[in-house]
Amino acid sequence: MTITSAPVDHAAVAYDTIAPFYDSITRHDNYDAFAGLLERLIKEAGPAGTRLLDAGCGTGRSSILFADRGYQVTGFDISASMIDIARDRHADTGIDFHVHDIRDPAPGQGPYDVVLCMSDIVNYLVDPADLAAAFTRLSAAMAPGGVLVFDANTTLGYDLMREPHIVRDEGLLVVLSGKHLKSGGRYQLTVDAFRAEAGTDKWSRTTAEHHQAHHSQDRFAELLDAAGLRLTARRGLHISGSLSDHVEEADHTKGLYVAVKPQTL
Repeated sequence: MTITSAPVDHAAVAYDTIAPFYDSITRHDNYDAFAGLLERLIKEAGPAGTRLLDAGCGTGRSSILFADRGYQVTGFDISASMIDIARDRHADTGIDFHVHDIRDPAPGQGPYDVVLCMSDIVNYLVDPADLAAAFTRLSAAMAPGGVLVFDANTTLGYDLMREPHIVRDEGLLVVLSGKHLKSGGRYQLTVDAFRAEAGTDKWSRTTAEHHQAHHSQDRFAELLDAAGLRLTARRGLHISGSLSDHVEEADHTKGLYVAVKPQTL
């Protein structure tokens, strides 16, 4: 299957396509270490409670880690196939999973003390109006003093995606390759998956195209402010895994951003 259009809804189709092998693609990612890093950022932002919304939770690997850390977790994803996996895998955890569009009012029992929005979700919102809508909806779901943490790809991150990356697993070969589209700030990541057909010597091929846009730090600050959130930290993630106290587009692969909803008087 090939996705050629670029509205937000394309992300649902793209992730529905790769859901069966998504965890194979990301199996070397150290989710536990990254969850620890995120929790440090949350605590640095100030006192927050334990009600956590995992926006774009995928198959729930991060959701369960925060549940294990004592958070009351609600997770959502735009991909029904990813949520099906999350529900099956974590059925006995008490985590509430929803199929949901980030531009709509948040699901579950808010308000939330912590909102996580990871894995380039903001980059899938290629239209600034959609990004503004997402921030507004997340802000509305947050308790006063609540903390939002999200990540975003940098220009270096997109440059590195141009080099094909190959992932191998039993009966599976995945090739990921990116390119910079002619329209300013737009990028396309193509995922080609080759899977062995059981009992034969044949392989099937599945293709999905993921469309993203690079957003500037100034845009994030402006839209967060408009949504009633205060940007309190910008941290740059180096390819080595180290974290800086600023985001440098040419040096860091991702930016991690922390925003707080002011306390009401």
